[in-house]
Amino acid sequence: MPLKASVAQVADHVEHIRSVAGLEHIGLGGDHDGCDRMPIGLENVAGYPRLPDELAARGWTQADLEKLTGRNILRVLRLAEEAAAEPLWPRTLIARQREPQ
Repeated sequence: MPLKASVAQVADHVEHIRSVAGLEHIGLGGDHDGCDRMPIGLENVAGYPRLPDELAARGWTQADLEKLTGRNILRVLRLAEEAAAEPLWPRTLIARQREPQ
């Protein structure tokens, strides 16, 4: 069986992606569905905090880690919704009733 990657090796890849694309353009997901092998320490979502911990030990700030683990995707989704030709979420009856006539 091939050797598995470590959390430190995953962090190396994240840092490389950051150096190429920039912090504003990267993010992590926690979907393990369909993966038959995961890095040691990241075999399931319980290990998820290990990667930000590793990156923090390398000097990433809390703000950097927040962008990586969620703020970037929220920003992108918000911008996509603002640019959408129609709302991504239907307005409820309550919301329509509150709109000025």
